[in-house]
Amino acid sequence: MVARVKTPRSGGPAAALRWDDAKVFLAIWRAGSLKRAAQALGVNISTVSRRLDGLEAELGARLFDRTPDGALATAAAERLAPFAEGMEQAADGFARGLEDFEVEVAGVVRLTAPPGLVDHFLAAALPELFERYPQLRLEIAASVGYLDLARREADIALRGQRPTAGDVVARRLVASGWIVAGSPALVAELGRLRSTKAARWVTWGAGLGHLPDSRWVAENVPEDRVVLRSNGMTGLIEAVRAGLGLMVLPAPYRRLTGLEVVRCAPALRRTLAELPTTELWIAGHRAHREIPRIAAVWDWLSEVFVDADADAD
Repeated sequence: MVARVKTPRSGGPAAALRWDDAKVFLAIWRAGSLKRAAQALGVNISTVSRRLDGLEAELGARLFDRTPDGALATAAAERLAPFAEGMEQAADGFARGLEDFEVEVAGVVRLTAPPGLVDHFLAAALPELFERYPQLRLEIAASVGYLDLARREADIALRGQRPTAGDVVARRLVASGWIVAGSPALVAELGRLRSTKAARWVTWGAGLGHLPDSRWVAENVPEDRVVLRSNGMTGLIEAVRAGLGLMVLPAPYRRLTGLEVVRCAPALRRTLAELPTTELWIAGHRAHREIPRIAAVWDWLSEVFVDADADAD
């Protein structure tokens, strides 16, 4: 006779079916006997028999016929077996679901940032980052070009403007004005700067004339007082440190060793104040923001540049 399965009502006995019950069911299904199922489960045969009785009572159907040759599956068992196997796969997935989930700060983080920031703010601060997180690895693309966060070309980006495309989260780290800087010796020699004619200047080269500081130099400094133009921030700053001339810089750069802020006369200060505020934004893909290694670098960068901005006040 074919066993009939009662269809449980919503919220009825079947709603309380536990994975342990399905595990016993599958052990008997696969072993073909209560004894071998008990051995596979590591329990005694009376436990398996009692669990099977309880499961059959709960479902309202006979699942196995106990015979001298073993436990023979009924039509009800045949119907339920795929669902029990599905429960097994779900339980296995639940147990393994976090195996690859990061819980420690470890692995590679890809960062893109302008070369000037990398050279003068990040490089010297890196030992402290790796002291905190010894298993962290950092790949830095020092470039003014934008890598695509959505395509995972970078995990974190430092940018001068807030990103507007893609599913990214962004935070402004710095909003500051501008300074005129020189070497300590040159600044002391010049005293209060009343005219840009009184000093030599260094500034950006061809292709970067659109930058605010480059425009300021073009509008306020005589051409013959500009002695060096370059597209490399590091080269310009090193020339200033060496005493070659003055340079217009975002205010946070005042913290760099070997640079001193020039005291400008009111007229020059007013022209500097007219320049647009320089900003620095940190951005990353929203879906990856809370990954431990990315969150750790994000927080560290925030500390580095918030401190730099505070120093500029």
